[in-house]
Amino acid sequence: MRKRLILNDIRKNRLFTAATVAFMTVSAMLFALTVLLSVSLLSSIQTLMEQAETPDFLQMHAGTVKEEEISAFAEAHPEVEDWQVMPFLNLENSKISLGEHSLADSTQDNGLSVQGQSFDYLVDLTNELPKVWPGEVFVPICYRAQYELAPGDVMQIGNRKFTIAGFIRDSQMNSMMASSKRFLVNEADYESMQKEGTEEYLIKFRLHEGTDTGVFENAYKEAGLPDNGPAVTKPLIRMMNALSDGMMILVILLVSVVAVIISVICIRFLLLTRMEKERKEMGMLRAIGMAKGQIRGLWFAKYVAFSAAGALIGLLLTGLAQKPLTAQMQELYGGVAIGGWTIFGAVLAVLLAEGILLLAIRRILKRMEKLPVLSCLYDVPEQKKGREYRSYFLIAAVAAACAFLMLVPANLYHTLDSPEFVTYMGIGDAGLRMDIRQTDDIAGVTARTAEQLAGDADVEKYVVLKTRSYSMGLPDGSTSALTVEEGNHNIFPVRYEKGEAPKGKGQIALSALNAKETGLTVGDSLLLNTEKGAERYTVCGIYSDITNGGKTAKACRIADEKAPVMWSVFYVSLKDHVSEKTWINKYQQPEIKVTDIADYVKGTYGQTLKEIRLAAVVATGISAGILFVVTALFLRLTIEKNRYAISLKKAIGFCSRDIKRSYRIRGFLPAFFGIVTGILFGNTCGEKLCGSILTSFGAEGFSFVTDWRMVCFLIPVTLSFAAVAAVEAGIWEIKNIRAFECCIGKE
Repeated sequence: MRKRLILNDIRKNRLFTAATVAFMTVSAMLFALTVLLSVSLLSSIQTLMEQAETPDFLQMHAGTVKEEEISAFAEAHPEVEDWQVMPFLNLENSKISLGEHSLADSTQDNGLSVQGQSFDYLVDLTNELPKVWPGEVFVPICYRAQYELAPGDVMQIGNRKFTIAGFIRDSQMNSMMASSKRFLVNEADYESMQKEGTEEYLIKFRLHEGTDTGVFENAYKEAGLPDNGPAVTKPLIRMMNALSDGMMILVILLVSVVAVIISVICIRFLLLTRMEKERKEMGMLRAIGMAKGQIRGLWFAKYVAFSAAGALIGLLLTGLAQKPLTAQMQELYGGVAIGGWTIFGAVLAVLLAEGILLLAIRRILKRMEKLPVLSCLYDVPEQKKGREYRSYFLIAAVAAACAFLMLVPANLYHTLDSPEFVTYMGIGDAGLRMDIRQTDDIAGVTARTAEQLAGDADVEKYVVLKTRSYSMGLPDGSTSALTVEEGNHNIFPVRYEKGEAPKGKGQIALSALNAKETGLTVGDSLLLNTEKGAERYTVCGIYSDITNGGKTAKACRIADEKAPVMWSVFYVSLKDHVSEKTWINKYQQPEIKVTDIADYVKGTYGQTLKEIRLAAVVATGISAGILFVVTALFLRLTIEKNRYAISLKKAIGFCSRDIKRSYRIRGFLPAFFGIVTGILFGNTCGEKLCGSILTSFGAEGFSFVTDWRMVCFLIPVTLSFAAVAAVEAGIWEIKNIRAFECCIGKE
């Protein structure tokens, strides 16, 4: 009997049924998609790192390496499972071309490598070790789409040509956030190409499970082993790999949460409308003795059936939407078969979404138990007159949610794409950046470059910052390695969340993640072990930095000539009349890489920006679609509910145009106020939400760089157009209502 009643109700109220199932479907799909993408990303990264046997600790070094020292260190530390030293031939980008594309403007350090001896393998697109023949090269997979490459194309290095035999995945350097890219060549070709570049070394360690990489890194530094370059740990590699696609997944999660809130609001309206329409039937059931719980159970069973349908359709749509959203993920890390646990996670996400909606429905259904039987039978209004206008809050709430949903991803994309974002990267707001790394004589090249810049009339201002590594002593007695950037930090200041830049001896500023990890804040002190012994430094500021794993420090000068310079960086601003391109070509040398800061940011976060832009486009489409459907449905149901009153107005002389005008105002005004409210909330609460996420990567005190064209024009116009179209679609039925219908009666 219950089944027959539900089927009859569905046939009788197809619009209600379709709308309810649609909202349940969207909620289920977005929640399942978030879980599916998250599991796919983490699984594919983990699978690649396992198959490539990623090192737990990697030290890059420009200079000579004595392997016997590394061997002695490894033997003295039982936590070392395996180690190896691999050469990396760093090439001058201007000498490299891929197909028809030159890498002269690339922000990456591109170089040649051979296959790993016992771990850290470069794998092909099937995650197997490729066989490289003489004259062949395997290119990093991230360059395939960027430069439209295919097997058989030519890579040229100076006068030497190689045939692109395929593409490789590099578990360490797949992400554009990794500043280096390795091209895999045959060992004989590597030996013959050594004169074309500068050789560095990658000193790699595999550690036994459970080893603290931070403690091991500090032990490596204290042993005085080669460290003329950045050090990278496995957790940092995993984070860099996950960040680009992870940001897109976070945006989809935001969309999912807002979509569920919208669904609860809309289903509540649909349910209350149905209850109002069928209150007499409910009263009759109560009058003949049916218990309140039985009536509620009958209604609830119907919505459980709707929920099951929405869950199934949502899962099917998730499978369809997954492919385009995981395209870059599969390109970089390889596809991962969707296993039982992944499906189980997606099903749990769907059950969570549907459970939230069903709990809201169950709570609303309890309202019917409070209605007196006579009120239902004799159609005594439950609500006071004028309460109907409050129901238009639905349109305002949905419009606000949709504006919020459109604005936050768009603002996040614009902020990351803005030149001002460099201040969150621990970089001052300069125009150009000069890196000196790939040379044995970093100090000498740095001194000569500084002298040249001092006499350059085209330079408005510049600063040189030298990076060294020190052992840091904390108040609790523990020690750890600290990477310190030394120089004048007031010429191109970064963004400080607390305190200020170091201005003299004894002052040091910490990055946000370093401050969090060490528990230090402004006014606290730490010890740096230098050639003069332990020297005390006071923390004068805490700044944002999402580069180098977010763990850096800044000081004016530390008197320790024995500590080698790991790398030097110049920041330069040119005078207005100077051509940046000409100036860059003038200073570009094999040991000096000169890049435009804007290009540096885009090169580093290009993959992340691409994914956030995709998520922003998806959010825009979903938001406009939701606003259109909800507004049109609301007005359509409202007009159906007020059909008798509209017919009566026509009978006493009102025309359809007059009545439509009234409903246009009722429909569009709430939408307009909702759009304005959503934009305000997006610029305040949305900023805090994104800030809380980026704080985990080291970007403290995050604030949007607002694109006012988007805020003041594109988003309002897009949503207003959707609202106007929805209002017109919703009030279309008014012209079909006849004046004589009021004579027949409401029912």
